Amino acid sequence: MGRKKQILKATKVLSMSKTTKERLSSIAKDIKGKELFPEKIELAKKTLSNIKSLPI
Repeated sequence: MGRKKQILKATKVLSMSKTTKERLSSIAKDIKGKELFPEKIELAKKTLSNIKSLPI
């Protein structure tokens, strides 16, 4: 009794040239793993630590 694989259909796909796809993939590789919003991440960590210290 194997699981049936779900078939995904692409909707609203933008057609673009091969060079544009390559540029987008290179930009995505550069961004991957970087913290884009370090200030907001620090604020969220600080807020979470404050919430954890509340006596509930």
